[in-house]
Amino acid sequence: MNFRTVAGYILSFLSIVLTLDKDFDDINANGVWDPGEDLVISSKQDKFITIGGAVTEVIFNLGFGNSVIAVDQSSTFPKKVKDLPEIGYVRMISSERVLSKFPKKIFSSKDLAPKTTIKQFQESPVDFKIYNAPKNIMGIYKLIDQLSSDLNVKDLGVILKDKIKSDVASIDNISSQFKRKPKIAFFMNPAAGSYVGAGSGTVANYLIELMGGKNIFSDEFTSYQKVSKESIFMKNPDIILVAAHNSGENPSDHFSKNSEFKSLKAVRKNNIIEISMSDLTMGTSFAANALSIITRLNYGSK
Repeated sequence: MNFRTVAGYILSFLSIVLTLDKDFDDINANGVWDPGEDLVISSKQDKFITIGGAVTEVIFNLGFGNSVIAVDQSSTFPKKVKDLPEIGYVRMISSERVLSKFPKKIFSSKDLAPKTTIKQFQESPVDFKIYNAPKNIMGIYKLIDQLSSDLNVKDLGVILKDKIKSDVASIDNISSQFKRKPKIAFFMNPAAGSYVGAGSGTVANYLIELMGGKNIFSDEFTSYQKVSKESIFMKNPDIILVAAHNSGENPSDHFSKNSEFKSLKAVRKNNIIEISMSDLTMGTSFAANALSIITRLNYGSK
């Protein structure tokens, strides 16, 4: 993306910011609303319940965090959601548990299950809205458009999207400097004798593509699958991304401190990059997380 396009995003951002007339908690003390700053009109009296990580993150980023009284377990962003009561996992939601909190509005992704819960929400007097779960950046933009419209803050939605577009432009600028597409592997919970790689159709695969890389397993399988050590050596990735669920040790150590892998390009070039599982949440922070990851790579002309 060229300078003129980026400048256009900035000018659009500034023109909208200067026309805002909403009161908000100016955390940055810069006189303008920034994504995530709470709106004064938002309060616990609104009694929102949000289900689905992306839905929750967008609502908080649009300034309605103070309206949320409970979230599901897939909602991990922003960090302050951890202080809220949980109502179960998005694919196993009990309607009784949710409705017992007497919410006024329920916002959910279409990952919501079981179907009986969806039906009971639809038949209840609660204002229930359900949205497609984003699969890519364009899906995130669409979700922001829908939620900002439903919350009557379309102007803030434009600002939020412009911030994401700026991060994507920065990613494109970095990846355009690569001499060739890096071969990248993603492993979840790596351990001795157990290497689960990401194939096509996964968020990890999309992350790799967004950063201008080629997933070494995308042509072999979909979803996540255990791969052999021999397969890793044969494909010899330039970069290895690793993540773990609540691991007591650094997951990157399984490659960087294992003498068996010392011949891999990723190990020799110190390109074992540890990321958080939350970096794979397809929400408003996805592009920012991808930008943070790509700036840590030791690859190409950087």
